[in-house]
Amino acid sequence: MNYFTFIGAHYRFLLFGFLMMGLSNFGQTFFIALYSNEIRGLFGLSNAGFGGLYSAMTLLSAAVMLYSGRFIDAWPLRRFTLFVLGGLALGCLIMASAQHMIALAAALFLLRHFGQGLSSHTGMTTAGRSFEANRGQAVSLVQLGYAGFEGFFPLMAVALMTYIGWQTSWLVFAAALVLLAVPLQLYLSAAEPKNIHDDEPVDIETASADRGDVLRDRRFYMVMPLYLAPPFFLTGLFFHQVQLSESRDWPIEALAAAFSLYAFAKVTISLLTGPSIDRLSALRLMPLSAAPLILALSLLLIPYDAFGEWTPFIYMGLIGINLGMAGPISGGLWPELFGTAHLGAIRSLTSPIVISATAAAPVLFGAAIDMGVAFNTLASGAIVFIIIAALLAFSVPADKLAAKRGEHNE
Repeated sequence: MNYFTFIGAHYRFLLFGFLMMGLSNFGQTFFIALYSNEIRGLFGLSNAGFGGLYSAMTLLSAAVMLYSGRFIDAWPLRRFTLFVLGGLALGCLIMASAQHMIALAAALFLLRHFGQGLSSHTGMTTAGRSFEANRGQAVSLVQLGYAGFEGFFPLMAVALMTYIGWQTSWLVFAAALVLLAVPLQLYLSAAEPKNIHDDEPVDIETASADRGDVLRDRRFYMVMPLYLAPPFFLTGLFFHQVQLSESRDWPIEALAAAFSLYAFAKVTISLLTGPSIDRLSALRLMPLSAAPLILALSLLLIPYDAFGEWTPFIYMGLIGINLGMAGPISGGLWPELFGTAHLGAIRSLTSPIVISATAAAPVLFGAAIDMGVAFNTLASGAIVFIIIAALLAFSVPADKLAAKRGEHNE
Protein backbone atom coordinates (compact mmCIF):
# COMPACT_ATOMS: atom_id res chain seq x y z
CA MET A 1 0.00 0.00 0.00
CA ASN A 2 1.52 3.34 -1.05
CA TYR A 3 1.37 6.54 0.97
CA PHE A 4 -1.62 8.02 -0.85
CA THR A 5 -3.72 4.87 -0.53
CA PHE A 6 -2.72 4.47 3.10
CA ILE A 7 -3.51 8.08 3.96
CA GLY A 8 -6.85 7.83 2.16
CA ALA A 9 -7.81 4.82 4.23
CA HIS A 10 -6.71 6.17 7.62
CA TYR A 11 -6.36 9.94 7.28
CA ARG A 12 -8.33 10.82 10.42
CA PHE A 13 -6.34 8.62 12.75
CA LEU A 14 -3.04 9.55 11.11
CA LEU A 15 -3.94 13.21 11.62
CA PHE A 16 -4.59 12.46 15.28
CA GLY A 17 -1.06 11.08 15.72
CA PHE A 18 0.41 13.88 13.61
CA LEU A 19 -1.15 16.52 15.84
CA MET A 20 -0.17 14.77 19.08
CA MET A 21 3.44 14.77 17.92
CA GLY A 22 3.20 18.41 16.87
CA LEU A 23 1.68 19.52 20.17
CA SER A 24 4.53 17.84 22.04
CA ASN A 25 6.68 20.76 20.90
CA PHE A 26 5.27 22.87 23.73
CA GLY A 27 7.35 20.71 26.07
CA GLN A 28 10.40 20.18 23.90
CA THR A 29 13.78 21.60 24.83
CA PHE A 30 14.29 23.72 21.72
CA PHE A 31 10.98 25.53 22.36
CA ILE A 32 11.42 26.17 26.09
CA ALA A 33 15.02 27.25 25.45
CA LEU A 34 13.70 30.13 23.32
CA TYR A 35 12.40 31.60 26.59
CA SER A 36 15.56 30.91 28.58
CA ASN A 37 16.81 34.51 28.72
CA GLU A 38 13.43 35.80 29.92
CA ILE A 39 13.04 33.00 32.47
CA ARG A 40 16.55 33.41 33.84
CA GLY A 41 16.06 37.17 34.02
CA LEU A 42 12.76 36.98 35.91
CA PHE A 43 13.94 34.38 38.41
CA GLY A 44 17.60 35.43 38.67
CA LEU A 45 19.00 32.10 37.46
CA SER A 46 22.39 31.35 35.92
CA ASN A 47 22.81 29.06 32.91
CA ALA A 48 23.75 26.18 35.20
CA GLY A 49 20.95 27.06 37.66
CA PHE A 50 18.24 27.03 35.03
CA GLY A 51 19.74 23.91 33.47
CA GLY A 52 19.73 22.20 36.86
CA LEU A 53 16.08 23.04 37.57
CA TYR A 54 15.10 22.02 34.05
CA SER A 55 16.94 18.72 34.38
CA ALA A 56 15.42 18.00 37.80
CA MET A 57 11.88 18.51 36.48
CA THR A 58 12.67 16.39 33.44
CA LEU A 59 13.94 13.57 35.65
CA LEU A 60 10.81 13.80 37.79
CA SER A 61 8.74 13.66 34.60
CA ALA A 62 10.60 10.52 33.53
CA ALA A 63 9.99 8.83 36.88
CA VAL A 64 6.26 9.59 36.82
CA MET A 65 5.98 8.42 33.22
CA LEU A 66 6.95 4.89 34.25
CA TYR A 67 3.50 4.85 35.84
CA SER A 68 1.41 7.22 33.70
CA GLY A 69 2.65 5.92 30.34
CA ARG A 70 1.02 2.53 30.94
CA PHE A 71 -2.45 4.09 31.03
CA ILE A 72 -2.56 4.13 27.24
CA ASP A 73 -2.74 0.31 27.23
CA ALA A 74 -5.76 0.23 29.56
CA TRP A 75 -7.71 3.48 29.11
CA PRO A 76 -9.94 4.37 26.15
CA LEU A 77 -7.93 6.56 23.82
CA ARG A 78 -10.31 9.52 24.18
CA ARG A 79 -9.85 9.51 27.96
CA PHE A 80 -6.07 9.28 27.70
CA THR A 81 -6.03 12.09 25.11
CA LEU A 82 -8.04 14.39 27.38
CA PHE A 83 -5.68 13.56 30.26
CA VAL A 84 -2.60 14.43 28.20
CA LEU A 85 -3.84 17.64 26.59
CA GLY A 86 -5.42 18.84 29.82
CA GLY A 87 -2.11 18.45 31.64
CA LEU A 88 -0.25 20.22 28.83
CA ALA A 89 -2.70 23.16 28.88
CA LEU A 90 -2.30 23.42 32.66
CA GLY A 91 1.47 23.61 32.24
CA CYS A 92 1.11 26.48 29.76
CA LEU A 93 -1.28 28.28 32.11
CA ILE A 94 1.06 28.01 35.09
CA MET A 95 4.00 29.23 32.99
CA ALA A 96 1.90 32.22 31.94
CA SER A 97 1.38 33.28 35.57
CA ALA A 98 4.55 32.03 37.30
CA GLN A 99 6.15 34.52 39.68
CA HIS A 100 7.71 32.09 42.15
CA MET A 101 10.33 29.38 41.67
CA ILE A 102 7.85 26.70 42.76
CA ALA A 103 5.43 27.75 40.03
CA LEU A 104 8.23 27.70 37.46
CA ALA A 105 9.21 24.20 38.57
CA ALA A 106 5.58 23.02 38.32
CA ALA A 107 5.21 24.52 34.85
CA LEU A 108 8.41 22.89 33.62
CA PHE A 109 7.35 19.52 35.03
CA LEU A 110 3.92 19.65 33.38
CA LEU A 111 5.30 20.82 30.03
CA ARG A 112 7.95 18.12 30.00
CA HIS A 113 5.68 15.35 31.27
CA PHE A 114 2.60 16.00 29.18
CA GLY A 115 4.41 17.57 26.23
CA GLN A 116 7.71 15.90 25.46
CA GLY A 117 6.66 12.80 27.40
CA LEU A 118 3.04 11.76 27.03
CA SER A 119 2.00 13.72 23.95
CA SER A 120 4.72 12.17 21.78
CA HIS A 121 4.18 8.84 23.60
CA THR A 122 0.55 8.91 22.50
CA GLY A 123 1.33 9.65 18.87
CA MET A 124 4.03 7.01 18.44
CA THR A 125 2.38 4.29 20.52
CA THR A 126 -0.95 4.49 18.71
CA ALA A 127 0.76 4.50 15.30
CA GLY A 128 3.01 1.57 16.24
CA ARG A 129 0.27 -0.65 17.67
CA SER A 130 -2.47 0.08 15.13
CA PHE A 131 -0.66 -1.02 11.96
CA GLU A 132 1.48 -4.01 11.04
CA ALA A 133 2.29 -4.17 7.31
CA ASN A 134 2.35 -0.37 7.01
CA ARG A 135 3.84 0.45 10.41
CA GLY A 136 6.85 2.19 8.88
CA GLN A 137 4.63 4.47 6.82
CA ALA A 138 2.38 5.15 9.81
CA VAL A 139 5.15 6.19 12.18
CA SER A 140 6.81 8.27 9.44
CA LEU A 141 3.63 10.20 8.76
CA VAL A 142 2.88 10.69 12.44
CA GLN A 143 6.47 11.78 13.10
CA LEU A 144 6.00 14.58 10.59
CA GLY A 145 3.83 16.37 13.13
CA TYR A 146 6.85 17.03 15.29
CA ALA A 147 8.92 18.37 12.41
CA GLY A 148 6.02 20.27 10.85
CA PHE A 149 5.27 22.21 14.03
CA GLU A 150 8.97 22.60 14.76
CA GLY A 151 9.38 24.57 11.55
CA PHE A 152 7.12 27.43 12.65
CA PHE A 153 6.99 27.21 16.47
CA PRO A 154 10.22 29.24 16.96
CA LEU A 155 8.93 32.00 14.67
CA MET A 156 5.57 31.96 16.47
CA ALA A 157 7.21 32.18 19.89
CA VAL A 158 9.52 35.04 18.90
CA ALA A 159 6.65 36.98 17.30
CA LEU A 160 4.36 36.57 20.31
CA MET A 161 7.13 37.50 22.74
CA THR A 162 7.75 40.67 20.75
CA TYR A 163 4.14 41.81 20.51
CA ILE A 164 2.40 40.58 23.67
CA GLY A 165 5.20 39.54 26.05
CA TRP A 166 6.68 36.16 26.88
CA GLN A 167 4.29 35.11 29.64
CA THR A 168 1.17 36.25 27.79
CA SER A 169 2.24 34.06 24.88
CA TRP A 170 1.91 31.00 27.16
CA LEU A 171 -1.63 32.09 27.99
CA VAL A 172 -2.40 32.06 24.26
CA PHE A 173 -0.98 28.53 24.03
CA ALA A 174 -3.17 27.31 26.91
CA ALA A 175 -6.29 28.77 25.31
CA ALA A 176 -5.46 27.21 21.94
CA LEU A 177 -5.04 23.79 23.53
CA VAL A 178 -8.33 23.93 25.41
CA LEU A 179 -10.49 25.54 22.72
CA LEU A 180 -9.02 23.99 19.58
CA ALA A 181 -6.77 21.01 20.23
CA VAL A 182 -8.90 19.13 22.79
CA PRO A 183 -12.17 18.99 20.81
CA LEU A 184 -10.38 18.22 17.54
CA GLN A 185 -8.27 15.42 19.01
CA LEU A 186 -11.21 13.84 20.81
CA TYR A 187 -13.04 13.74 17.48
CA LEU A 188 -10.07 12.29 15.58
CA SER A 189 -9.29 9.67 18.24
CA ALA A 190 -12.61 7.98 17.48
CA ALA A 191 -11.10 6.86 14.15
CA GLU A 192 -8.68 4.48 15.89
CA PRO A 193 -8.48 1.27 13.80
CA LYS A 194 -10.15 -1.73 15.43
CA ASN A 195 -9.00 -5.34 15.17
CA ILE A 196 -6.49 -4.37 12.52
CA HIS A 197 -4.33 -7.45 13.24
CA ASP A 198 -7.08 -10.05 13.01
CA ASP A 199 -6.02 -11.48 9.64
CA GLU A 200 -2.28 -11.17 10.19
CA PRO A 201 0.18 -13.75 11.60
CA VAL A 202 1.23 -13.20 15.19
CA ASP A 203 4.62 -14.02 16.67
CA ILE A 204 3.64 -15.48 20.05
CA GLU A 205 7.11 -15.01 21.55
CA THR A 206 7.22 -11.25 20.90
CA ALA A 207 3.51 -10.42 21.05
CA SER A 208 3.37 -11.08 24.78
CA ALA A 209 6.71 -9.44 25.69
CA ASP A 210 6.33 -7.20 28.73
CA ARG A 211 8.75 -4.96 30.62
CA GLY A 212 10.38 -7.90 32.37
CA ASP A 213 11.00 -9.69 29.07
CA VAL A 214 12.47 -6.53 27.59
CA LEU A 215 14.85 -5.99 30.51
CA ARG A 216 16.07 -9.59 30.24
CA ASP A 217 16.70 -9.35 26.47
CA ARG A 218 20.30 -8.45 25.56
CA ARG A 219 19.13 -6.86 22.30
CA PHE A 220 17.58 -4.07 24.36
CA TYR A 221 20.96 -3.12 25.80
CA MET A 222 22.67 -3.37 22.42
CA VAL A 223 20.39 -0.86 20.71
CA MET A 224 19.85 1.57 23.59
CA PRO A 225 23.18 3.48 23.31
CA LEU A 226 22.44 4.52 19.72
CA TYR A 227 18.76 5.04 20.57
CA LEU A 228 19.84 7.51 23.26
CA ALA A 229 22.63 9.28 21.38
CA PRO A 230 20.62 11.77 19.28
CA PRO A 231 18.29 12.98 22.05
CA PHE A 232 21.15 13.32 24.54
CA PHE A 233 23.71 15.11 22.40
CA LEU A 234 21.23 17.22 20.43
CA THR A 235 19.35 18.28 23.56
CA GLY A 236 22.61 19.51 25.04
CA LEU A 237 23.50 21.41 21.88
CA PHE A 238 20.00 22.83 21.32
CA PHE A 239 19.64 23.95 24.92
CA HIS A 240 22.90 25.89 24.63
CA GLN A 241 22.42 26.94 21.01
CA VAL A 242 23.02 30.61 21.81
CA GLN A 243 26.43 29.82 23.30
CA LEU A 244 27.19 27.50 20.35
CA SER A 245 26.39 30.21 17.80
CA GLU A 246 28.57 32.70 19.68
CA SER A 247 31.50 30.28 19.91
CA ARG A 248 31.27 29.47 16.21
CA ASP A 249 30.63 33.10 15.24
CA TRP A 250 27.33 32.12 13.65
CA PRO A 251 24.69 34.89 13.66
CA ILE A 252 21.86 33.71 15.90
CA GLU A 253 19.43 34.81 13.19
CA ALA A 254 21.11 32.43 10.73
CA LEU A 255 20.89 29.56 13.19
CA ALA A 256 17.20 30.30 13.78
CA ALA A 257 16.58 30.43 10.03
CA ALA A 258 18.42 27.13 9.62
CA PHE A 259 15.65 25.45 11.64
CA SER A 260 13.47 25.73 8.52
CA LEU A 261 15.97 23.68 6.49
CA TYR A 262 16.29 21.31 9.43
CA ALA A 263 12.51 20.80 9.46
CA PHE A 264 12.39 20.32 5.67
CA ALA A 265 15.17 17.72 5.75
CA LYS A 266 13.53 15.95 8.66
CA VAL A 267 10.19 15.73 6.86
CA THR A 268 11.66 14.57 3.56
CA ILE A 269 13.89 11.90 5.06
CA SER A 270 11.13 10.70 7.37
CA LEU A 271 8.88 10.03 4.38
CA LEU A 272 11.65 8.10 2.65
CA THR A 273 12.52 6.12 5.76
CA GLY A 274 8.99 4.82 6.42
CA PRO A 275 8.68 2.52 3.37
CA SER A 276 12.29 1.42 3.89
CA ILE A 277 11.39 0.22 7.38
CA ASP A 278 8.50 -1.80 5.95
CA ARG A 279 10.91 -3.44 3.49
CA LEU A 280 14.12 -3.80 5.50
CA SER A 281 13.17 -3.35 9.20
CA ALA A 282 13.92 -0.54 11.63
CA LEU A 283 16.65 -2.61 13.27
CA ARG A 284 18.73 -2.86 10.09
CA LEU A 285 18.34 0.84 9.24
CA MET A 286 19.22 2.04 12.72
CA PRO A 287 23.06 2.03 12.38
CA LEU A 288 22.84 4.00 9.11
CA SER A 289 21.07 6.85 10.90
CA ALA A 290 24.28 7.62 12.79
CA ALA A 291 26.17 8.82 9.68
CA PRO A 292 24.53 12.26 9.23
CA LEU A 293 24.81 13.01 12.95
CA ILE A 294 28.52 12.21 12.87
CA LEU A 295 28.94 14.53 9.87
CA ALA A 296 27.01 17.32 11.63
CA LEU A 297 29.19 17.08 14.73
CA SER A 298 32.29 16.99 12.54
CA LEU A 299 31.46 20.53 11.40
CA LEU A 300 32.24 21.65 14.95
CA LEU A 301 35.79 20.30 14.57
CA ILE A 302 36.74 22.41 11.55
CA PRO A 303 37.19 26.20 11.22
CA TYR A 304 33.91 27.99 11.87
CA ASP A 305 33.92 29.65 8.42
CA ALA A 306 34.77 26.51 6.43
CA PHE A 307 31.52 26.80 4.48
CA GLY A 308 30.97 30.48 5.14
CA GLU A 309 27.45 31.63 5.90
CA TRP A 310 26.09 28.24 4.84
CA THR A 311 27.76 26.38 7.73
CA PRO A 312 24.83 26.59 10.21
CA PHE A 313 22.45 25.52 7.45
CA ILE A 314 24.57 22.47 6.61
CA TYR A 315 24.86 21.68 10.33
CA MET A 316 21.10 21.87 10.91
CA GLY A 317 20.32 20.08 7.64
CA LEU A 318 22.43 17.08 8.63
CA ILE A 319 20.78 17.00 12.05
CA GLY A 320 17.41 17.06 10.29
CA ILE A 321 18.45 14.06 8.19
CA ASN A 322 19.51 12.17 11.30
CA LEU A 323 16.27 12.85 13.17
CA GLY A 324 14.22 12.23 10.04
CA MET A 325 15.60 8.69 10.10
CA ALA A 326 15.64 8.26 13.87
CA GLY A 327 11.97 9.16 14.39
CA PRO A 328 10.41 6.42 12.26
CA ILE A 329 13.09 3.96 13.35
CA SER A 330 12.27 4.54 17.02
CA GLY A 331 8.58 4.11 16.25
CA GLY A 332 9.12 0.79 14.51
CA LEU A 333 11.95 -0.69 16.56
CA TRP A 334 10.14 -1.80 19.73
CA PRO A 335 7.11 -3.37 17.95
CA GLU A 336 9.56 -5.28 15.73
CA LEU A 337 11.58 -6.60 18.64
CA PHE A 338 8.91 -7.07 21.30
CA GLY A 339 5.43 -6.99 19.71
CA THR A 340 2.48 -4.72 20.43
CA ALA A 341 0.53 -6.35 23.27
CA HIS A 342 2.32 -4.24 25.89
CA LEU A 343 3.68 -1.51 23.62
CA GLY A 344 2.46 1.31 25.85
CA ALA A 345 4.20 -0.19 28.88
CA ILE A 346 7.38 -0.83 26.88
CA ARG A 347 7.46 2.69 25.49
CA SER A 348 6.75 4.06 28.96
CA LEU A 349 9.95 2.25 29.99
CA THR A 350 12.11 3.46 27.11
CA SER A 351 10.72 6.99 26.97
CA PRO A 352 11.72 7.83 30.56
CA ILE A 353 15.22 6.58 29.79
CA VAL A 354 15.36 8.99 26.87
CA ILE A 355 13.85 11.76 28.99
CA SER A 356 16.46 11.11 31.68
CA ALA A 357 19.18 11.47 29.05
CA THR A 358 17.67 14.75 27.87
CA ALA A 359 17.46 15.86 31.50
CA ALA A 360 21.14 15.20 32.08
CA ALA A 361 22.27 16.88 28.87
CA PRO A 362 21.51 20.56 29.66
CA VAL A 363 23.16 20.51 33.07
CA LEU A 364 26.17 18.45 31.93
CA PHE A 365 26.73 20.57 28.83
CA GLY A 366 26.16 23.73 30.88
CA ALA A 367 28.68 22.66 33.50
CA ALA A 368 31.20 21.79 30.79
CA ILE A 369 30.70 25.17 29.08
CA ASP A 370 31.04 27.00 32.40
CA MET A 371 34.32 25.11 32.97
CA GLY A 372 35.64 26.29 29.63
CA VAL A 373 35.29 23.05 27.66
CA ALA A 374 35.10 23.97 23.98
CA PHE A 375 32.33 22.76 21.70
CA ASN A 376 34.83 20.98 19.45
CA THR A 377 35.94 18.90 22.45
CA LEU A 378 32.32 18.03 23.26
CA ALA A 379 31.75 17.11 19.62
CA SER A 380 34.82 14.85 19.53
CA GLY A 381 33.59 12.83 22.50
CA ALA A 382 30.13 12.56 20.98
CA ILE A 383 31.49 11.27 17.68
CA VAL A 384 33.48 8.52 19.36
CA PHE A 385 30.45 7.43 21.41
CA ILE A 386 28.13 7.39 18.38
CA ILE A 387 30.52 5.30 16.28
CA ILE A 388 30.80 2.69 19.03
CA ALA A 389 27.03 2.70 19.57
CA ALA A 390 26.37 2.25 15.83
CA LEU A 391 28.71 -0.75 15.68
CA LEU A 392 26.96 -2.28 18.70
CA ALA A 393 23.50 -1.82 17.13
CA PHE A 394 24.75 -3.27 13.85
CA SER A 395 25.80 -6.45 15.67
CA VAL A 396 22.30 -7.13 17.05
CA PRO A 397 21.12 -10.51 15.72
CA ALA A 398 18.02 -10.25 13.54
CA ASP A 399 17.23 -13.96 13.17
CA LYS A 400 13.84 -13.85 14.91
CA LEU A 401 12.94 -10.60 13.23
CA ALA A 402 13.84 -11.95 9.82
CA ALA A 403 11.76 -15.06 10.40
CA LYS A 404 8.78 -13.03 11.48
CA ARG A 405 9.01 -10.72 8.46
CA GLY A 406 9.32 -13.73 6.21
CA GLU A 407 6.06 -15.17 7.57
CA HIS A 408 4.33 -11.84 7.16
CA ASN A 409 5.42 -11.50 3.52
CA GLU A 410 4.25 -14.98 2.51
